[in-house]
Amino acid sequence: MNKAVEDIIVLGKDSIVQLALELIDEKVEVHNFSKIKVMTDGRTVYVSFMNTIKYLPMNSVFYFDVGVNLIEKVVVYDPVSNGVFESKIKVPFYKQTKQTKKNIQFVMDAINKSDEVGPIDAVNFEDAMTIRENDDYYNIIVVSEFQESSYKIEKISGKIYDSVHAHLAPLPIFGDENKYKFKEIN
Repeated sequence: MNKAVEDIIVLGKDSIVQLALELIDEKVEVHNFSKIKVMTDGRTVYVSFMNTIKYLPMNSVFYFDVGVNLIEKVVVYDPVSNGVFESKIKVPFYKQTKQTKKNIQFVMDAINKSDEVGPIDAVNFEDAMTIRENDDYYNIIVVSEFQESSYKIEKISGKIYDSVHAHLAPLPIFGDENKYKFKEIN
């Protein structure tokens, strides 16, 4: 482990997260993200800010996740869109509203009442879900370590239809030989 990494690690997770937030162009807070990981491989310290559930109203684009390499001082933004593909617009960070929270709850309730897809615990959700609003339905994509699912949920009835599930092989970079390259700092 190099000296620069050691100097950052001794600060502790909360201080490391604050250092990373200072490098992000837009003012964001810890509460804007559902999950934050601080990791090191001995050569760098990487902070990953994530929202495991991404809700996109019609014709919107947001940054939901951002990664910060503290040694290199590099910030990687990950925009997600729903019908907006213009590269010149300023992309805001996602901030949940009362309406988006209500819509997410509707989707969760529909999923948990259905026999067609498995139940989801929104509080402890560890996978990645993207909800794209359309006129009459929500388009859902859920990706876990070994499965990808997509389906639609009618806005009025909550009925799930057009479901497709695929089993995934692990990515080569996450195979057993690389599994412990980055270690999480708690």
